[in-house]
Amino acid sequence: MSVATSHHISRYYDYYRDKEIVFTKANLKSLRIDPRQIYLKSNGGQWPCIINSSSLQQAKVIIGTSSGIFTTVQKNRSAPISIRYCFFDQNNEPIQFSVNCTVIDIKPFQDSNELALVTLSFTQRPPDDLILRIGEFIEVNENFQNRKEERIAINDNSLRLLNIPKEESYIFIAGVPRKCILKDISFGGAKAMLVGIPKFLENKAVDLRLFFIDTNEKISLPGVIKNSDFLPGRKDISIVHIEFIPDEIPMTYKFHINSYITSYQKQLIQNQINNKAAEEKAEAAAAAKKAAAEQKTADAQAVSAQQAAANPTAAN
Repeated sequence: MSVATSHHISRYYDYYRDKEIVFTKANLKSLRIDPRQIYLKSNGGQWPCIINSSSLQQAKVIIGTSSGIFTTVQKNRSAPISIRYCFFDQNNEPIQFSVNCTVIDIKPFQDSNELALVTLSFTQRPPDDLILRIGEFIEVNENFQNRKEERIAINDNSLRLLNIPKEESYIFIAGVPRKCILKDISFGGAKAMLVGIPKFLENKAVDLRLFFIDTNEKISLPGVIKNSDFLPGRKDISIVHIEFIPDEIPMTYKFHINSYITSYQKQLIQNQINNKAAEEKAEAAAAAKKAAAEQKTADAQAVSAQQAAANPTAAN
């Protein structure tokens, strides 16, 4: 594991340990969790459960009141228990790990006699895989809210970092695909160039399509053209500003934008560190050179003084 990743993990844990994620269907998909492979383990047995929510310090699960694990924790809340998580990696290979817990609360789930909501407190810091998944998910959503308007200019470098193959794409207007050229994108929208007259494009509902190389995924970004202008010097090509519909922005898109923003920010910080180190090195070299020159002058003066003392007549 790299130093950068270790730093990321520590930062996620320090910043987000108390923040809870509710596992809606959309969130399960975004986090690539396999809900069918989540189990509670205790005293040599294991039982399936429904994971309701999780932070980096505790989890809430739903279990049947007729199950063996319910009987176990009802009889002895201090019984050793662990929860097994299961995620999929980029290659759809399962990543499984367990977290040791203690039971801190049991109550009926939505007033049901057949289901119980169990709150589990982790007895130690969870595995790095969980910290990375939960931490990044929370970071993405926070940046989506706080940095929605930060624009990413589309060029060869940004396309490479975003894993978008090319600047050309398609915008569907009234269900009809039109070729476009991306000019910039953000969490909340995009600017694109396409053939058309501005007054006939403004306020139109659109659907921007993008493809990501790393996940081999085509995504749809519904939105509205908020304003449109002619490309300078042309009367047949428009520059349109699209505002995405917030609730319909795919998490895959958010993850890619967040990855670019945080990577770019890290690079700026690293450049600042490197520049400062270079300046300090140059200052140290200059100081050493100055000290050496001063020492050389002092030595020359000392030699001259010794020679003068040894031959006072010549000095007169």
